Amino acid sequence: RQNQYALYNSEATRDNILATLDTIKAEANPRDVFIFYYAGHGVVSEDDDPDFFLAPYEITQLYGERRILRQLGISSEELLAYSRDIPAQKQLFLLDACQSAGALKSLAVRGAVEERAIAQLARSSGTHWLTATGSEQFATEFDSLGHGAFTHTLLDALDGKADSGDKRVTVNELKAYLESELPAISQKHKGSPQYPSSYGYGQDFPIALLP
Repeated sequence: RQNQYALYNSEATRDNILATLDTIKAEANPRDVFIFYYAGHGVVSEDDDPDFFLAPYEITQLYGERRILRQLGISSEELLAYSRDIPAQKQLFLLDACQSAGALKSLAVRGAVEERAIAQLARSSGTHWLTATGSEQFATEFDSLGHGAFTHTLLDALDGKADSGDKRVTVNELKAYLESELPAISQKHKGSPQYPSSYGYGQDFPIALLP
């Protein structure tokens, strides 16, 4: 059974996003697979303690308003807290946003602790993060593709292009496909390559089954 929660445009406010994550936290069980996908604005704050923020619908100015960003944005620390509290032992976060690798810096800091903790769980446990860009790079969108370059490549991967031949796409296959194809696609359409970033610990697991 699949439960899908979608928030588009004006629906994608901070309150609605966090309320949806609270619902998932309450309903998920350890055997579930949890996939979080975000396509939108993202920014690393410009202050003495920089953090990456998702910028929901109500944020209209990304730079120069530290207070608004911290009040209305969703920080990587908040996402990490939900990752910890959602019971699903297989988790994948996909962030198609500018500077999105900034979210991985906090992961790297606490990674050793998480890896030790996850080793005590079932062998099937794993948490993985795939982001559209490096922490200083901007995600590219193309009208000709109908999506951002990351999302376009992601959809191709899940449609079967990342499959190694066993009629399923796993997290590691998805990661390898993005690392190979995203720079080439962005180079072709923009003239300069865009490189994804990733961080993960625990086991690989399938996220798409093909007909």
